[in-house]
Amino acid sequence: MSERNNPVDAFKQNTAACVRAVARRDDLDVTFAPSGQGLVGNEARLSMPSRDLPLADATKVRGEADAVALRLRHHDPKVHGRHMPRNPAAREVYEAVEQSRCESLGMRRMAGVSANLEANLETHCREKGYGRATSREDAPLPEVMAILVREALTGQTPPPAARHMLDLWRPALGAEVIRDLARLKEQAEDQDAFALSVRDMLEHLELDSSMEEELEDEDDESNDEQDDGTPDSDSEGEEGDSSDGTTRMEVAEGDDSEAESGESQEVEVDQEQMAGDGEDEPGRPGRPPEDMDGQTGRNEPFYHAYTTQFDEVIEALDLCDPEELSRLRNMLDQQLFHLQGVIGRLANRLQRRLMAKQTRSWDFNLDEGLLDTARLARVVVNPTHSLTYKQEKDTEFRDTVVSLLIDNSGSMRGRPITVAAMSADILARTLERCGVKVEILGFTTRMWKGGQARERWIANGKPANPGRLNDLRHIVYKPADAPWRRARKNLGLMLREGILKENIDGEALLWAHNRLVGRSEQRRILMVISDGAPVDDSTLSVNPGNYLERHLREVIGYIENRSPVELIAIGIGHDVTRYYRRAVTIVDAEQLGGAVMEQLAGLFDEESQPAPRRQRRRAG
Repeated sequence: MSERNNPVDAFKQNTAACVRAVARRDDLDVTFAPSGQGLVGNEARLSMPSRDLPLADATKVRGEADAVALRLRHHDPKVHGRHMPRNPAAREVYEAVEQSRCESLGMRRMAGVSANLEANLETHCREKGYGRATSREDAPLPEVMAILVREALTGQTPPPAARHMLDLWRPALGAEVIRDLARLKEQAEDQDAFALSVRDMLEHLELDSSMEEELEDEDDESNDEQDDGTPDSDSEGEEGDSSDGTTRMEVAEGDDSEAESGESQEVEVDQEQMAGDGEDEPGRPGRPPEDMDGQTGRNEPFYHAYTTQFDEVIEALDLCDPEELSRLRNMLDQQLFHLQGVIGRLANRLQRRLMAKQTRSWDFNLDEGLLDTARLARVVVNPTHSLTYKQEKDTEFRDTVVSLLIDNSGSMRGRPITVAAMSADILARTLERCGVKVEILGFTTRMWKGGQARERWIANGKPANPGRLNDLRHIVYKPADAPWRRARKNLGLMLREGILKENIDGEALLWAHNRLVGRSEQRRILMVISDGAPVDDSTLSVNPGNYLERHLREVIGYIENRSPVELIAIGIGHDVTRYYRRAVTIVDAEQLGGAVMEQLAGLFDEESQPAPRRQRRRAG
């Protein structure tokens, strides 16, 4: 009976058995978590499917399971580590291509595995929006190369969602890279030969250099000299490590006179490249599409992320099962029962304002238009009498969408996040009745004090100026096109223990802004609810102290001065007026509902008044 009521249990048991069988590992632990995580030690962590087990969830979990199993079966960590490149950008491509090799071997032999992995890739590309990519920067090179290697090894055409980004990259790869891809098919079974060919391909992509082998030889020679008692400069070696090894290589290279004459110039160039490391990587986040004020002429590194591989944009339903969401929603309703009346009255006031702007009005006593029924008697007595027609006035109320971006950081825990969730709920209901679409978003991080991005940075030798070192988690509680009744339960997720972590406001603001820019509505409003400045201990510990705050100011300046999106901010117990041009600060969370309604009402009131400053800003 229980198995019939909950088919997920049987599905999880069968999936775990298949993973062990394909991997040929009876000792493998297979667990299921809301966000998955892949292979961690001797444990395979797969995504938790929904209780009703929709086909999309089942396909996703099967694809993840097959990918983990094939990695365990066909991957040798020792061989992999022996050929690992030192350059972080090259290493990401190297890792992605090796995973593609393992999956391709399984796709060659098992039709079911091939179908699962193909469907999983299609879903992944669609969720990431690669089908809408407009430039190569929107399509990360590691993912592009992994798909191209899969195509070369299996002969299968990539799924539709991936073809567009491949078309963007193919002309830039060059004939040598195309030949390298064709050669990989013959070496798929031999990981050692495959890795060597991948290193050649990385060199042709200008991500790797054959000089690394020379650098390793130099290191071996210097170690031998130290063993013989010859003095060595530790400080120079450390400086070489911090700058990607290039500085030390140039000094040790070839003719001494050439090294002396060009040393200072080469070291200076390498330091500049190091300071901008990651800025030219495909898929770099955090930068608006145009140049921003505040960067030119300063010796501060541009904002970037060390890696975006572990970031996620996730639906609220994917982080919690439906039963727990219902429980959390009931908890939210109970905690705010006494506030519903207050916020409800404010919502009704806002609704009356909006409906008044949408009320139909007419011009009477016209020579043409629709016949005015109130003038029928006049028409009967004197059919030639003029001024018996009317026309409806054009309403000034434009098609509008509102995006509510809520800070899901740990400092919002308790009363602030509870009131924010309920205010968002009331706002969505109110505006939906007025024909205004509402989107509710949240932003936080996946881990405290750094996640997998920080682990990768440490594994890569802690290079300088790494940029953002945490994994973003952007949550969609309610899409703009979804009705309120379908997303009502999702808002309870904000009360779940462990959801609220750290906040990187600048990238969250850009994410919400870009979602609005893609909408078709004439008027787009973004409202941010936060209780403080951006904080991420992992990032701030290895970057300048104002790194996140400076980026937030740049993003706000871009949106307020160059974007068609109208930006409002509400600070809870924190003065956000120093960041945002249009903002209000409240002391108590109970004031939030009123502040939200009043700010929106003020915006809609501006619609009927001249606002040359706002129009100029939008036009710019």
